[in-house]
Amino acid sequence: MYCYDYRISLRVQHPTEAGDGIADRLDLEPAFSRDVGTGCRDRDGSLISGHAETRVVFVLDRGKDGWLMDAWPALIDLLQARADVIRELLQEGAGIGLRVGIFGKTAWAGFELDQQLLRLMADLQLDFQVETYFPVPADTPGGSGEAAGT
Repeated sequence: MYCYDYRISLRVQHPTEAGDGIADRLDLEPAFSRDVGTGCRDRDGSLISGHAETRVVFVLDRGKDGWLMDAWPALIDLLQARADVIRELLQEGAGIGLRVGIFGKTAWAGFELDQQLLRLMADLQLDFQVETYFPVPADTPGGSGEAAGT
């Protein structure tokens, strides 16, 4: 069996609205939020600049030793229920994307996207990103068996 963990998140970048407003409209709890104009500080604490857009990340699903394909039906329902709000946010200039993070333990056989999910992502004009993280083999020089990129 191919063991992996996964995390599916929805990322919203909006030019003017605060993260709390986006979260309220989508009726989702943010895992991360940084509002437009919020100061970005250097290591010494000095102000570098303000953020140009609000960035909000919502974790929609995560699984341990699970099959990613099992998450698609609930994901489709969640996105369809928020389709009108997503369209409104896009009309306001927001960028919205779906991100799937795959954290492999030994190997990974891949997955297939549900056709209904693909159609919905296309209809909603969602960006789609897959990131994979696999362990570095212990016998690799400098490798400790830890997952790369985590």
